[in-house]
Amino acid sequence: MKKKVIKLVIKILIIEFSYYILFFVIFGLSRTANNNMYPNINAGDLAFYYHLDKSCEPGDIVAVKDGKKRDFYRVVACSGDTVEINQDGYIIVNGMMLDFERIFAGSTLDDNGDVIGSIQYPYTVPDQGFFLVNDNRYEDFDSRTQGAFMPDKIDGKVISILRTRGL
Repeated sequence: MKKKVIKLVIKILIIEFSYYILFFVIFGLSRTANNNMYPNINAGDLAFYYHLDKSCEPGDIVAVKDGKKRDFYRVVACSGDTVEINQDGYIIVNGMMLDFERIFAGSTLDDNGDVIGSIQYPYTVPDQGFFLVNDNRYEDFDSRTQGAFMPDKIDGKVISILRTRGL
Protein backbone atom coordinates (compact mmCIF):
# COMPACT_ATOMS: atom_id res chain seq x y z
CA MET A 1 0.00 0.00 0.00
CA LYS A 2 2.83 2.39 0.88
CA LYS A 3 4.56 1.74 -2.49
CA LYS A 4 1.34 2.57 -4.37
CA VAL A 5 1.02 5.89 -2.55
CA ILE A 6 4.67 6.77 -3.27
CA LYS A 7 4.20 5.87 -6.97
CA LEU A 8 1.06 8.00 -7.11
CA VAL A 9 2.82 10.97 -5.49
CA ILE A 10 5.74 10.63 -7.93
CA LYS A 11 3.32 10.55 -10.90
CA ILE A 12 1.53 13.65 -9.61
CA LEU A 13 4.84 15.49 -9.16
CA ILE A 14 5.98 14.52 -12.68
CA ILE A 15 2.69 15.76 -14.15
CA GLU A 16 2.89 19.04 -12.20
CA PHE A 17 6.52 19.56 -13.23
CA SER A 18 5.65 18.85 -16.89
CA TYR A 19 2.73 21.30 -16.67
CA TYR A 20 5.02 23.97 -15.19
CA ILE A 21 7.67 23.50 -17.91
CA LEU A 22 5.07 23.52 -20.68
CA PHE A 23 2.99 26.51 -19.56
CA PHE A 24 5.51 28.69 -17.75
CA VAL A 25 8.84 28.02 -19.48
CA ILE A 26 7.97 27.09 -23.07
CA PHE A 27 4.52 28.64 -23.56
CA GLY A 28 2.52 31.32 -21.80
CA LEU A 29 -1.19 31.94 -21.49
CA SER A 30 -2.45 35.33 -20.42
CA ARG A 31 -5.78 37.13 -20.33
CA THR A 32 -5.54 40.55 -21.97
CA ALA A 33 -6.31 43.32 -19.52
CA ASN A 34 -7.04 46.19 -21.92
CA ASN A 35 -8.04 47.11 -25.45
CA ASN A 36 -4.66 48.37 -26.65
CA MET A 37 -4.72 45.79 -29.48
CA TYR A 38 -8.40 46.25 -30.40
CA PRO A 39 -9.90 45.08 -32.77
CA ASN A 40 -7.46 42.16 -33.19
CA ILE A 41 -7.26 41.33 -29.48
CA ASN A 42 -10.00 42.46 -27.11
CA ALA A 43 -9.94 42.92 -23.36
CA GLY A 44 -10.54 39.53 -21.76
CA ASP A 45 -9.27 37.44 -24.68
CA LEU A 46 -6.70 34.75 -23.93
CA ALA A 47 -3.36 35.09 -25.68
CA PHE A 48 -1.24 31.98 -26.12
CA TYR A 49 2.43 32.81 -26.73
CA TYR A 50 5.78 31.12 -27.16
CA HIS A 51 8.51 32.19 -24.70
CA LEU A 52 11.55 30.68 -26.39
CA ASP A 53 11.46 32.56 -29.71
CA LYS A 54 12.58 36.18 -29.30
CA SER A 55 13.25 36.67 -33.03
CA CYS A 56 10.40 38.90 -34.19
CA GLU A 57 9.53 40.26 -37.60
CA PRO A 58 7.28 43.15 -38.63
CA GLY A 59 3.65 42.09 -38.32
CA ASP A 60 4.22 39.76 -35.36
CA ILE A 61 2.32 40.34 -32.12
CA VAL A 62 4.44 40.04 -28.99
CA ALA A 63 3.81 39.87 -25.26
CA VAL A 64 5.75 42.43 -23.22
CA LYS A 65 6.06 42.01 -19.47
CA ASP A 66 6.79 44.95 -17.22
CA GLY A 67 6.76 43.80 -13.60
CA LYS A 68 3.46 41.97 -13.10
CA LYS A 69 1.79 43.79 -16.01
CA ARG A 70 1.72 42.14 -19.45
CA ASP A 71 0.68 43.95 -22.61
CA PHE A 72 0.60 43.01 -26.27
CA TYR A 73 2.03 44.98 -29.19
CA ARG A 74 2.58 44.66 -32.94
CA VAL A 75 6.14 44.75 -34.29
CA VAL A 76 6.47 47.33 -37.09
CA ALA A 77 10.25 47.73 -37.29
CA CYS A 78 13.38 45.91 -36.14
CA SER A 79 17.02 46.70 -35.42
CA GLY A 80 18.47 49.27 -37.84
CA ASP A 81 15.13 50.24 -39.44
CA THR A 82 14.25 53.94 -39.72
CA VAL A 83 10.75 54.91 -38.57
CA GLU A 84 8.91 58.12 -39.35
CA ILE A 85 5.35 59.29 -38.76
CA ASN A 86 4.03 61.68 -41.38
CA GLN A 87 1.61 64.56 -40.84
CA ASP A 88 -1.35 62.34 -41.76
CA GLY A 89 -0.41 59.92 -38.96
CA TYR A 90 0.93 57.08 -41.09
CA ILE A 91 3.95 55.05 -40.00
CA ILE A 92 6.75 54.95 -42.57
CA VAL A 93 9.46 52.30 -42.20
CA ASN A 94 12.58 52.59 -44.37
CA GLY A 95 10.74 54.96 -46.73
CA MET A 96 7.72 52.67 -47.22
CA MET A 97 4.32 53.63 -45.81
CA LEU A 98 2.57 50.90 -43.84
CA ASP A 99 -1.03 51.21 -44.95
CA PHE A 100 -2.28 48.76 -42.33
CA GLU A 101 -0.54 50.71 -39.57
CA ARG A 102 -2.80 53.79 -39.44
CA ILE A 103 -2.58 56.02 -36.39
CA PHE A 104 -6.07 57.38 -35.90
CA ALA A 105 -6.41 61.17 -35.74
CA GLY A 106 -5.48 62.62 -32.39
CA SER A 107 -3.79 59.53 -31.02
CA THR A 108 -0.21 60.83 -30.86
CA LEU A 109 -0.42 64.06 -32.83
CA ASP A 110 -0.74 67.41 -31.05
CA ASP A 111 -2.78 70.39 -32.31
CA ASN A 112 0.06 71.40 -34.67
CA GLY A 113 0.19 67.91 -36.20
CA ASP A 114 3.50 67.10 -34.51
CA VAL A 115 4.10 63.72 -32.93
CA ILE A 116 3.87 63.75 -29.12
CA GLY A 117 6.54 61.84 -27.23
CA SER A 118 10.10 61.74 -26.04
CA ILE A 119 11.64 60.43 -29.27
CA GLN A 120 12.56 62.41 -32.37
CA TYR A 121 11.69 61.34 -35.90
CA PRO A 122 13.11 59.97 -38.09
CA TYR A 123 13.93 57.35 -35.45
CA THR A 124 16.44 54.58 -36.05
CA VAL A 125 15.68 51.44 -34.08
CA PRO A 126 18.76 50.58 -31.96
CA ASP A 127 20.69 47.33 -32.29
CA GLN A 128 18.56 44.35 -31.19
CA GLY A 129 15.57 46.66 -30.54
CA PHE A 130 11.99 46.49 -31.80
CA PHE A 131 9.57 49.32 -32.63
CA LEU A 132 6.25 48.16 -31.18
CA VAL A 133 2.85 49.83 -31.55
CA ASN A 134 -0.69 49.20 -30.39
CA ASP A 135 -3.31 48.28 -32.98
CA ASN A 136 -5.64 50.66 -31.14
CA ARG A 137 -3.68 53.82 -31.90
CA TYR A 138 -5.47 55.86 -29.22
CA GLU A 139 -3.44 53.89 -26.68
CA ASP A 140 -0.09 55.63 -27.05
CA PHE A 141 2.09 53.86 -24.50
CA ASP A 142 4.24 52.15 -27.10
CA SER A 143 7.37 52.85 -29.15
CA ARG A 144 5.86 56.03 -30.62
CA THR A 145 6.31 57.69 -27.25
CA GLN A 146 8.72 55.36 -25.41
CA GLY A 147 11.23 54.36 -28.08
CA ALA A 148 12.37 50.86 -28.91
CA PHE A 149 11.71 47.82 -26.75
CA MET A 150 14.69 45.57 -26.14
CA PRO A 151 14.54 41.73 -26.24
CA ASP A 152 14.72 41.44 -22.42
CA LYS A 153 11.26 43.09 -22.20
CA ILE A 154 9.69 40.70 -24.73
CA ASP A 155 8.06 37.74 -23.02
CA GLY A 156 7.18 35.85 -26.17
CA LYS A 157 5.59 35.80 -29.61
CA VAL A 158 1.80 35.39 -29.74
CA ILE A 159 0.81 32.28 -31.65
CA SER A 160 -2.93 32.15 -30.98
CA ILE A 161 -5.82 34.15 -29.54
CA LEU A 162 -8.85 32.61 -27.86
CA ARG A 163 -11.89 34.87 -27.89
CA THR A 164 -13.72 34.74 -24.58
CA ARG A 165 -16.62 37.12 -25.19
CA GLY A 166 -19.90 35.54 -24.25
CA LEU A 167 -18.38 32.63 -22.35
